[in-house]
Amino acid sequence: MITTKSFKSNTPTDLFIMLQRFQPVARADLATISGLTRAAVTNSVKSLLNIGAIREIGKKSNGVGRKKIQLRVKEDFFHVIGTDLGRRHISVSLYNLAGDLLNKETKVFDDVRTLQENLKCAKETIKDMLGYARKNMIEVEGIGIGVPGPVDPDKGVVTCAPHYKDSETVDIKESIEKATGIPVFVERDANAAAIGEQLFGIAKKYDSFVYLLVVEGIGAGIVINSNLYRGVNGLAGKVGRFVFPNLDNGGVFSLEDYGSEISALTMAEESASRLKEGKLFDLLKTKKPGISDLIDAFKDGDKAALEVVERMSYYTAIAVSNIILFIDPSLVIIGGDFVEVSDGFVDSIKNKMRDILSNRSLPELVASPIYDKSIALGAATRAMIELVMRKISRR
Repeated sequence: MITTKSFKSNTPTDLFIMLQRFQPVARADLATISGLTRAAVTNSVKSLLNIGAIREIGKKSNGVGRKKIQLRVKEDFFHVIGTDLGRRHISVSLYNLAGDLLNKETKVFDDVRTLQENLKCAKETIKDMLGYARKNMIEVEGIGIGVPGPVDPDKGVVTCAPHYKDSETVDIKESIEKATGIPVFVERDANAAAIGEQLFGIAKKYDSFVYLLVVEGIGAGIVINSNLYRGVNGLAGKVGRFVFPNLDNGGVFSLEDYGSEISALTMAEESASRLKEGKLFDLLKTKKPGISDLIDAFKDGDKAALEVVERMSYYTAIAVSNIILFIDPSLVIIGGDFVEVSDGFVDSIKNKMRDILSNRSLPELVASPIYDKSIALGAATRAMIELVMRKISRR
């Protein structure tokens, strides 16, 4: 799940992850899905039952042979907080072990702020959520953080976080652990989103897929053979840094220069100023438009917004095409605010990809149905898995 090793490793943690994805599921079916022997599955399931992470439920028959005892995660075994620490927002959510949302608080900011400012707000909101949990007799054992930028997932340090107001290096893990006294686990936002989709979202049935996150920057979470792939130096998935030659000056430009939300807003201002009409043009008289303004304008048929969304679908198609040619996944999930532009946004991307890839076979391409919570959910899931590993190792 969180390494580059083969999935077929005989550990209870691997089975716990599979159980999250396919529950309710019988031991024999876990053996078939994982490729492990029934004895290995039995031993791992025993470890999970002993620590209280899973439970047996009623028997189920598939129509042939004896009924099988089904296994499920024990929802109230412990609880975690998942946090989406974005550039223009923070979202703090409380989950049980089954990934059920128990409470959520979101803060949205008008402009991009510094990571330190958002971290301070996140700590205050997390403390509020812990207060809610105590009031409702809910014990929180871990906190997961999803954050943009180069992240050391072991140390919990973000280095030179991009597209915030300042480029900062921040020890998020230490800062939040000091404030709460609870173990903290930090993951890059796109990786967190991929984890969330794998265990609780549309990617449950896929062993290899890519989550493409298009926000102020562009990143991808890559899952290969059911494991999150970070790369040797943590650079895997830095899709926005794909470079292309600039024939005008002999240099290079990156995909983020044209295909991110930041570039989309720049294009929106330029198009509205050129056309001198429409909702975006009127808005420019009082303020700079945000992504929600651009999406609203598109839905109202604003010509400038229509131009921008068309161009964004083209740049997204380029990003996905490069991913396909390099990784060849069975599924690509599109995340970020643009997925709510229209139902036809993904279809437009597909059509452009067919031209770019000369009608080569395409993977399934879908908009994330949980795009607005996949980062927080995935960060919480990372905390769940780490805590289960710790509990098993202590026995």
